[in-house]
Amino acid sequence: MPRACAICGKTAAYGYNVSHSKVHTHRRFDANLHPAVIDGTKLLVCTRCRRNQTKDARMAKKKERARR
Repeated sequence: MPRACAICGKTAAYGYNVSHSKVHTHRRFDANLHPAVIDGTKLLVCTRCRRNQTKDARMAKKKERARR
């Protein structure tokens, strides 16, 4: 399974570690991925997409309560 978000496709970004002496060494910034169950399927999802999924579900419940 690739280390990418199943929803938005976010993957690793590349940059540098910069020491006090300004020596640049290559490094990799991995995406912050977490397992989540969406529609009964276990997926790796980045934190932003996971937050939006939770937020959308919460807003749907709130709208449903307001209709009653």
